[in-house]
Amino acid sequence: MSVPDTYQAVLDHIFASYMQVKPSHAGKYDREFRDPAMLIRLAGELGILPDRDKTIRVTGSKGKGTTSRMLARYLTALRADEKVGLLVSPEEFEHTDRMQINGVAIDTASFIRIYRTLVPHLTSVMADAGADSYLSPSGLFMLVALRWFKEQNIDHYVLETGRGAKFDEVGHIPSKVTLVTSIFLEHAANLGPTLEDIARDKLSVAASSGSLVCPTVIAEKYAALLGTQTSRLLPIVPRDSYPAWITQNDQLARSALFAYMPEHYDEATITNVGVASPSFGWLSYKGCHLCYEAIISADSVDPHLYATHLKDSGSNTAVLMSLPDDKDRKGLIDQFERLSDTVYDVALSGTRGYLHYSQAEASGRLLATLSFDDVAGMRQLIDHVLSTVAPNVLYVAGTQTYIRLFKRAMTTQL
Repeated sequence: MSVPDTYQAVLDHIFASYMQVKPSHAGKYDREFRDPAMLIRLAGELGILPDRDKTIRVTGSKGKGTTSRMLARYLTALRADEKVGLLVSPEEFEHTDRMQINGVAIDTASFIRIYRTLVPHLTSVMADAGADSYLSPSGLFMLVALRWFKEQNIDHYVLETGRGAKFDEVGHIPSKVTLVTSIFLEHAANLGPTLEDIARDKLSVAASSGSLVCPTVIAEKYAALLGTQTSRLLPIVPRDSYPAWITQNDQLARSALFAYMPEHYDEATITNVGVASPSFGWLSYKGCHLCYEAIISADSVDPHLYATHLKDSGSNTAVLMSLPDDKDRKGLIDQFERLSDTVYDVALSGTRGYLHYSQAEASGRLLATLSFDDVAGMRQLIDHVLSTVAPNVLYVAGTQTYIRLFKRAMTTQL
């Protein structure tokens, strides 16, 4: 392998071997081709695996990125004199913000430098691997994060798994506490095909966890899969104008912190931090209330939020959605059409082949196809909808990639 020397070259390098084998893995489940042991073994050889008793992991179907960020922010508030390392997937804006210490992302120079030191080791790993093997991008981001955390002598690790856990690198890092947000029929084409398959994959973390924090419904429904002591849940703190999944994940985050460090837990300190999510929020623009939500399954819909804060908050609500073929399009469209008579599709291109929109293209409601990084095009699309439909409320809903583009469009000075 050549050694990349720019930020873009590093990103291309991270995705290179995956993209090379991706066509041969089409239609297969993660369990048929993913081998997390390769990079976990390398992390062990490099001496960068975290101490189990300093680690909290987060997995689940909905809200795990939000919950991981909540955990890190709350933990930083509780232990202000210590360092909290956070690893999430995917990024919010840039790939470097996948890894943070006390809320500050790794700088680009350090990201490049650390990855360059890993390249010789990765070359050796691939030399010993089978012909169909590849280096998982999420695993490579994990290696960079763990080496950076080791350099910075962090005190606590908050690590989010990828879409699954059993065949994901972070899923194989033992932890003192593991938090499971939810089990939905999401990523069924990768982890499924059944809900039970998805549950077995995600709940495999129980075997390497000191304690497990999860919703009561999961503890009861999947008791046979847990095999570990489930921790008690703290009371829910109501969060007006937020969807139920954020309220639940806030409860889970606080409960996980209590399980992790009961001697230092202080509810008042955490309450002062407040809730923030990369996946949900409100903003005002040109006299319209804009609500954005990363949502790919109807199981995540909060009817109360729709009825109280979206539909009834204005006489004219529009929906601007972006849902690829592999998401719960039918279930969500049914919900969106109850919310509004004006529902538009947006397709994204240039996403390294991850997302396909043939159903959107055939829907008759496709308003635009944008590159995943076309900030100006997204802003123009928002302006077009506001000028032609004149909604009181615009609900922007879809994948994390889509929500990332929307937030960039609304926060970038054009």
